[in-house]
Amino acid sequence: MGACATIVHAVASPLLLSSMEIYKTRSQIGAVETCVYILLKLPDHPYASWFSLRTRPNNQNRRKPSWFSLWTKPNIGFKRDSSGFSIVPIPSSSADLNHMGTVGPEIYITYGSYNKESSSVRIFDCRSHTWRDASNMTMARRYANTVLLDEKIYVMGGCNIDKYNANWIDVFDIKSQSWSALPGPGADEGVLLNHLSEYYDYIVYALQGKIYVETVDKDYTYEPKNGTWKLVREKSSSISDSILALCEMGNVVYCCTDTGVLMWCGFGIEGREWREIKGLEKLSTRGLKKGSHFALVGCGGQLLVMWDPYPNSRIKHNKIWYAKISLKSRCNGREVWGNVECVDVLTFPVESHEWFECFAASV
Repeated sequence: MGACATIVHAVASPLLLSSMEIYKTRSQIGAVETCVYILLKLPDHPYASWFSLRTRPNNQNRRKPSWFSLWTKPNIGFKRDSSGFSIVPIPSSSADLNHMGTVGPEIYITYGSYNKESSSVRIFDCRSHTWRDASNMTMARRYANTVLLDEKIYVMGGCNIDKYNANWIDVFDIKSQSWSALPGPGADEGVLLNHLSEYYDYIVYALQGKIYVETVDKDYTYEPKNGTWKLVREKSSSISDSILALCEMGNVVYCCTDTGVLMWCGFGIEGREWREIKGLEKLSTRGLKKGSHFALVGCGGQLLVMWDPYPNSRIKHNKIWYAKISLKSRCNGREVWGNVECVDVLTFPVESHEWFECFAASV
């Protein structure tokens, strides 16, 4: 019996390994998979509906690989996804979702909408597709920002920073499953305070052990080790006011702008700058720029891009387009080139949807 068969036999025995041990063992032997989830906001439904996307096994492919034109011009073609996804409805949360932080096989979700503050946090287990409650944040928030760094989830904003400056940042320790509070920027950072009070005025991401906050005016960093804020750029070159989707892979942050342009940000010879991913002109001009509402996730080392093909939200439809893009760094890290591996469409078992979100977890 081969090594793979031995492992399967061990996993199959409930007396040998618990559920958590199974996934820990899979991680150690490199058998971790990336699972993709879609949230659809349906008309006349108060909360989003959840779906998992499962890659079809090779022997269940729905079609052979083929070339097709996404749009009217026949000379602009992309290869379809040879395997595709199966769309499976899963248990949904009966509350207004805010932001999510994915840690291994679990998704941590904070709550609170534009009009209602909440301190509630729930955890979705991607292995069993079950929900459980986590301890509440130290204070209620309304559509705050979240960022994951070093097995801790930082939640900032969504509250009156002048009134609650002493615990303006909530920090959730994944290991201890407990919350602690950190102060926001000092009163001397009036510009930053104003931006952090408005969700759409800034973007937040983590790179090389620091949290970056980019506003339309200036760029700041937050150093978790000593709890200090620092102004890193007086005049921002940020595109924060045009970014609609953001994700991090391999110490590089990727984004999609409101015009369908895919960009990247990392540390190179010339410092930290947003630059366009090269080699994606056909996808941008013939697909992304004609769409609306974008989502990005890392999936098996590739960038998975999703978008609504209809810019007019009044058009009823149940489809989402996606592209799988492989990435390669060139010119000593000064350029990132993308190659479109395939482009295809997801058709959901609903009549129509208003918007969608996409995220991924490792199981």
